[in-house]
Amino acid sequence: MKNKIWRIFVLIIILIGIITIILLVHKKTNSSNEGQKITLISPNGSEIVKGGSTFTIKWSTQNIPAADKISISIRRVPPPPLSEEGQEFDPLVAVNLENTGSYDWNVSSMYPEGNYILGINSYASLPITNPISDESDTVFRITKDGDWQTYVNGKFKYSVSYPKDWTYREFPDTKTGAGFRPLSSTADVSSECITIDKKGTAENEYYTPFDEYAKIAAPVEIQNYEKLHSIEQIKTESGIIGYKTTWIYKTFGGEEKISLPITYFENKKIIGSGKAESKYKTVQIILNNENCGEIYNQMLSTFAISELLQ
Repeated sequence: MKNKIWRIFVLIIILIGIITIILLVHKKTNSSNEGQKITLISPNGSEIVKGGSTFTIKWSTQNIPAADKISISIRRVPPPPLSEEGQEFDPLVAVNLENTGSYDWNVSSMYPEGNYILGINSYASLPITNPISDESDTVFRITKDGDWQTYVNGKFKYSVSYPKDWTYREFPDTKTGAGFRPLSSTADVSSECITIDKKGTAENEYYTPFDEYAKIAAPVEIQNYEKLHSIEQIKTESGIIGYKTTWIYKTFGGEEKISLPITYFENKKIIGSGKAESKYKTVQIILNNENCGEIYNQMLSTFAISELLQ
């Protein structure tokens, strides 16, 4: 009888030990993630991503070890309804990335047109266990080339593409450019979140080399713009070099602010002669609303000078 009681006692001790170990492991697992966070910044919902383009995925992390890696996955969601055929694609966008906060995603043209969610994970090693995760808050859309239309400026022979669910208003008097907005927005100038325009310059700046002019352009052309804040060289799909810039400017109240991007492309042209002569130096694409930033970047890549219209 004593031996039976002793065996039961030993069994209880063993069970208590096992439960304690499980609880400690569970606590350690949870505590290892305590205070750690990853946040997907873009695409986070409502963006339009063009198949065959490059899209910069952005994220931020909090209290995650610098040595941890990043993986990114994608899944398609309705609407529209998912057909049975033609929907196969690799669900992994990238694995084992450094935690740099961004990744230039070459968007395959094989993705079917539709709505997608991006997922992102931070993890210590492969195979992935106990990851820190986030995903797009709402769907973004992948479109095909056919989902974009092209605006051609007949006066100055340049072009830029824009989404099919957007529209534009060409400047009625000067015909130097146009303002672009989503069809879903109100039909007024204030809703034009991206503009493109041909710009002239002062006589003494017309022959300034383009890369130098891009560093002073806004203060030369725009009142209250004071100095360059950032500059980045970009290259369009047609091989044209441009400069994407931001500027320090002052409000009418005297407050200093940083502008939204202005991207300059060189396109020198002289119109008229004598006193009526006008010297145009650049084409500028201006972001007026930060919510249109991704569309803006995609439009930049489509800018072209139409040799066929020269």
